[in-house]
Amino acid sequence: MKRILALLFSMIFLCACVPTPEEEAVIHKNEGTLEQQLAATPVPDYQSEDFVKAEGEPEAVTAEQNTLRLSLNAPDKVQENFDGQAVGGHLYLEIDAEVEVPNVEKVPVLRGQVGYEPEKAAERITKLLLGDGPYIRPGHSGRAYSQIHMEFYQKWLEALDQKPYGPTADYDAIREEVQQHLDSYAESYRIADDSDDRPSQPWEGSFADAKEAISISNGEKGISMHNAGSSHFVYSAGNHPSSVGGGWIDNPRGSRNEEERQWMQNAADFANGLGFARVIPQYINDADEMTRMRYGVETGFESGYKVFTLLPEYEGIPVYPYVTMYGSDTGREAAGIPFTRNLEQEEVSGTLYNGEVVQLQWNSPFTVTRIENENVPLLPFERIMEIFKRQVFMSVYLDEGYDMTYRVTGIQFSYMRVQVQNSDEYRLVPVWDFIGYAVYDWETTPGQRAISQAFFNHMSILTINAIDGSVIDRYLGY
Repeated sequence: MKRILALLFSMIFLCACVPTPEEEAVIHKNEGTLEQQLAATPVPDYQSEDFVKAEGEPEAVTAEQNTLRLSLNAPDKVQENFDGQAVGGHLYLEIDAEVEVPNVEKVPVLRGQVGYEPEKAAERITKLLLGDGPYIRPGHSGRAYSQIHMEFYQKWLEALDQKPYGPTADYDAIREEVQQHLDSYAESYRIADDSDDRPSQPWEGSFADAKEAISISNGEKGISMHNAGSSHFVYSAGNHPSSVGGGWIDNPRGSRNEEERQWMQNAADFANGLGFARVIPQYINDADEMTRMRYGVETGFESGYKVFTLLPEYEGIPVYPYVTMYGSDTGREAAGIPFTRNLEQEEVSGTLYNGEVVQLQWNSPFTVTRIENENVPLLPFERIMEIFKRQVFMSVYLDEGYDMTYRVTGIQFSYMRVQVQNSDEYRLVPVWDFIGYAVYDWETTPGQRAISQAFFNHMSILTINAIDGSVIDRYLGY
């Protein structure tokens, strides 16, 4: 359908190079240039005597100044408009973007593996949250569990509003999906009987059970954890609807007041105690507000529920779980580009209730095994902008005769996990992401066209390797 954008993204959560013009080719990672850069002698620290300063650079760097920004000559903001022919249609770029650069002196390239040891993690986290025991196996009521979720999906169904969806077919598809969830829990409630209920009893299990799932309590507080091939960790506490939170926040915002700032810090402190990567606060929002933004529905959740996201951070550099925006699905199909599920980046999200973390999901936790380069050479920001202006037109696939505008609202320097060729290992490499949303021309009904803003507005328009300038496709992973 011509109206649909290819806004595919990873859930409960590198990369191929885009073709480049013949007259000025971007370095291709698979030609070995990246490996050569990684094997090169690390560049000196910005403040070391060996660092060669560019003409006009300050002689000294104060604590208030961003050393990486200075070394890359990156501005605070970029404002620029330009346009050109993309694949299938005309593309307009409107850039009004803050340039975000972490304040670090070194940018190492890290190598490691995805996953963790569920048994050790479960034992560590249980003792952290519930003490040393003894533990009990919580009781369970099949009817009560089903009832909570029936009420949630019934409210959702009753409050669905067509406005966020536009086309009737999209709205009907959402209604059908919600109805299916409601019917499923209603059937579970119908067939439940007393044999489905179990009382609390002493826990005699093993933390080895955490390779699949484990539920445990100390009599006052209960938690459950489960793992998907040790690549996902999911935590929940108490009797809360599982649909409240989790997943990347599509329309994010920072904390609005001191209470939300404290709640965000509570979430970060909780996550940092789990023994995975260090995380920093990122976004928080009311659960009801997030559900309205995504689905056009008032859920009736108490105001005490808030959803949040945290950013994993390595060597002071964050990891963002973005996916790439490519234009329209039919435009990609016409160009012969297959759809693939994107390679998951490390992602941490969850739900707070009255300031306490009650749900947390940690996707693709990463374990660093070695440093490949302690301070890798990077391209200057000016060169990154040159690459973006050329490559963006070759990375977007539009329907013939339909134009699109990309509004770039942020340019961010971060880490991205990429696949090591012919290996089950990954690298964390520095990248630049051009973040924003699309305003697109689409056919509402035969013969009727309209201009609409993409619903998801926090995606990567283009990802560029900060080392060699190659364009990274976040869906492929190498």
